[in-house]
Amino acid sequence: MTFEGTPPPPVIAIEGGNTQQVLYLDKGGGLQYAAVFLADARAGGAAPAAPAVLNQRSYIFVPQVLVVRAGQVMRFTSDDPAHHNVRSVDPNPANAFSVDTDGGVLNAPSHRFAATPPDRPVVLSCDIHPWMVAWVYAFEHNLSAVTDAAGRFRIENVPPGRHRLAVRQPAGGLARDLVVDVAAGQTTRRDVRFTANDVRVPVR
Repeated sequence: MTFEGTPPPPVIAIEGGNTQQVLYLDKGGGLQYAAVFLADARAGGAAPAAPAVLNQRSYIFVPQVLVVRAGQVMRFTSDDPAHHNVRSVDPNPANAFSVDTDGGVLNAPSHRFAATPPDRPVVLSCDIHPWMVAWVYAFEHNLSAVTDAAGRFRIENVPPGRHRLAVRQPAGGLARDLVVDVAAGQTTRRDVRFTANDVRVPVR
């Protein structure tokens, strides 16, 4: 997955001197932190036993985007010396909460997300540092992934047939739906390219 053109400017962290990028790109334009999932996937499959982890490091959330299984444990950790919290304001009460992250790794708070609509991830923020933001997609299936630093992704165990592959990068408002045909025992490859004209930075 790649991005061509000039990306939106980053948000400067007032503390720590780090930046919260809108789009994280490698030298070749590989787009990180894009959620990729089968929009027509049925519920099923075992939930991952290991918890997902969202960290607060250098006054930004790492990673910026996560996909999890509904009901999977997510732990909230912090590497920063400063006081942080994690807040969600969501229409679903099961996904609305606020937790303090000063307890360190051993006492990290956690939450189990209810399933989210495909185009409405849960937005997470920090009350103390308003530039901090992350997005969580929670699905009733495991047919999802997040692109890595080179823009690559892999979704395992896709049933054979025709599927709608959805790509969402919420920080830049990037969205694309593709029709993919998957044959039994074969790997299907898709290249997705975005440009600066596709950017729709959401208001939050």
